[in-house]
Amino acid sequence: MNARLSHKPVHLRARWIMPTSAEGSAIENGEIVFENGTLEYVGPQRPAGTDQVIDIGNCALLPGLVNVHTHLDYTLMRGLLEDVEFFPWIRELTARKAALTQADWIASATCGAAEAVASGITTIGDCCDSGAALTGAIALGLRGIVYQEVFGIDESRPVAAILQELKQRVINLNAEADGSRLSVGISPHAPYTVRPELMRALAEYALAENLRICIHASESQAEVELLRSGTGPFAEMFTRRGIAWNVPRKGAANYLHDLGILGPNTLLVHGVQLAAEEREALRQTDTAWAHCPKSNAKLGNGVASLPMLGLVSQGKGGAIGLGSDSVASNNSMDLFEEMRFAVLMQRAARRKIAAMNAGQAFEMATLGGARALGMDNRIGTLEPGKCADICVVKLDGLHSAPTYEPINAIVYAARASDVQQTWIDGELHYDADAPPSEQFPGRDISPAREQLRNAAQTMREWRP
Repeated sequence: MNARLSHKPVHLRARWIMPTSAEGSAIENGEIVFENGTLEYVGPQRPAGTDQVIDIGNCALLPGLVNVHTHLDYTLMRGLLEDVEFFPWIRELTARKAALTQADWIASATCGAAEAVASGITTIGDCCDSGAALTGAIALGLRGIVYQEVFGIDESRPVAAILQELKQRVINLNAEADGSRLSVGISPHAPYTVRPELMRALAEYALAENLRICIHASESQAEVELLRSGTGPFAEMFTRRGIAWNVPRKGAANYLHDLGILGPNTLLVHGVQLAAEEREALRQTDTAWAHCPKSNAKLGNGVASLPMLGLVSQGKGGAIGLGSDSVASNNSMDLFEEMRFAVLMQRAARRKIAAMNAGQAFEMATLGGARALGMDNRIGTLEPGKCADICVVKLDGLHSAPTYEPINAIVYAARASDVQQTWIDGELHYDADAPPSEQFPGRDISPAREQLRNAAQTMREWRP
């Protein structure tokens, strides 16, 4: 299918349309009309006149999926570090990074961006140190925020020097992002990689420049031990490295709140270990939450409590979005599997069916994610005036048919491989039915895939 459609309104028709996650919102035999990248109509099929009509058939049209937490440049690490405890896992991952070139990182991020688009994801929130995620996301036309990561737990470099370097990197990234669908934020990596005075300076800088913040926090028991008692593997590492650490004796959310990090422009990732009073701090500050159930489980970090689910639909308190995390800890960016896993994990942990339902999971992958990234006025639902970001999902596979209720088929049966098409701003960015070399219209990812294969050999040969 030609991605360059006529300037007339386009009518996209399918068996089902899921405009929102609201119960009973599914439209059977419906259509979406868009022009110049903007949705004009969502409802039952109506005469198209001379407009262009595309009938997708037995599929569901969804809002483009929002993956609020990715690391596109870690695509190269998929399957590399398996069945390893969290602390040695993150330590070796960090060590291996030094063996890669910038070309390797860009190829890795480009392939990751292609995987996202082919999975129906149109918007991302990505944390990246190298800047490669921005390059890769631009190459595939993704929407979203790329957060420049910042590290500095020891005092070997002054705060002023780190801040000056960060400001220049943000300037450079903004220049690269100009004209794209991406903006730039900052990511103080985690409480155990950024010292308090630097964390406070980053919060002040972000506020002054109106930059959005993303931070990994309350992810592991090792982090809890460091913050609450100054013990555990992180504390032992600090001792070996001669890093001074004043134990705050509080949980991550309260610690970050004291340093000025929490707020409506902040996305807290993981939150597995948050105590009740910390979740209240997130709620009071309107801090958003990136829920990454598969990554949390695979690394043995636990199941996050989701007490704010009842508030997401009303738009009160902090929004909750769904994230895949990197494929180094998840192995895929399949948000359908992530939705399914989110429901099953909550029900298993709470031993209650009512702990979570399909509609809530679907909302986290769409409107909840849009809210978490501050984009819900443009994306997250299919309604007139919003961007024509659309995920087309086949529902006639042996594993998904018959379809009695589309929301259940999407959350409990569908897979990323069922995505038929992905549209961003009314342009076709992925078409599963096209020949392999044409599935990403106007984009050739074969050089990136070749570079990825070569970089993978470097990873195979790597030794500490």
